[in-house]
Amino acid sequence: MEWTIGELVEQASAVLAPAGQLNGRVRDVPNERLVRWYATIGLLDPPMARRGRIALYGRRHLLQLVAVKRRQADGRSIAEIQTELTGATDRTLEAIARLPGGPGGTGPEGGASGTAVPATARPRFWAAPPPAGASGAPRPGTSPTPAAPGRPQAPALPPQPAPPPPAVPPPAVPLPAVPLPAVRLAPGVTLLLDGAGRTPSEADLAAIAAASRALVAVLRERELALPEGNNQ
Repeated sequence: MEWTIGELVEQASAVLAPAGQLNGRVRDVPNERLVRWYATIGLLDPPMARRGRIALYGRRHLLQLVAVKRRQADGRSIAEIQTELTGATDRTLEAIARLPGGPGGTGPEGGASGTAVPATARPRFWAAPPPAGASGAPRPGTSPTPAAPGRPQAPALPPQPAPPPPAVPPPAVPLPAVPLPAVRLAPGVTLLLDGAGRTPSEADLAAIAAASRALVAVLRERELALPEGNNQ
């Protein structure tokens, strides 16, 4: 399925509208401007295709958009939602978004589609072990049952040789040193472009700086980067 940004907003609004107003500061349903901002800070994937100048979105974008609003309804901040949902799998998003008719109703007692698994079908790891002798082994303090008369006893197997020691792998050959381009996002935060095939242009640097503001804010909030104004 493919939707324009306006159709994506309509789909999300149809799911979220019955929940009512979230709070005084958070919109209960998204709009097109909010969708574009979510994509800028990484909460929504880029459009999956384009038809001319029209961006097209799919089911994963709907899951991401609804999941963000669900988490906001739970009182989570944008920074907390970014930490949890950026790069999340479709299964995780479905469990949070709970789209009508979708596999989002999983629970601790349910299966992948939300159907409860019968108690008899679930393994009981807390059950006591079977009593001795249930599998044919003699109970402590008793002697084994003698073999029936006239039946030959099975010959004892010879001891098996010990397995050979594992082969020692050859030492790893060190990779040649290769210089890689990097972009400094903030004091103490540097983005390493390991797969870049060229040096970033001025336009690349401007786009990276705009997209990284939210990431740098999260790192500073969690004291994983130097505070703003510290140029050490």
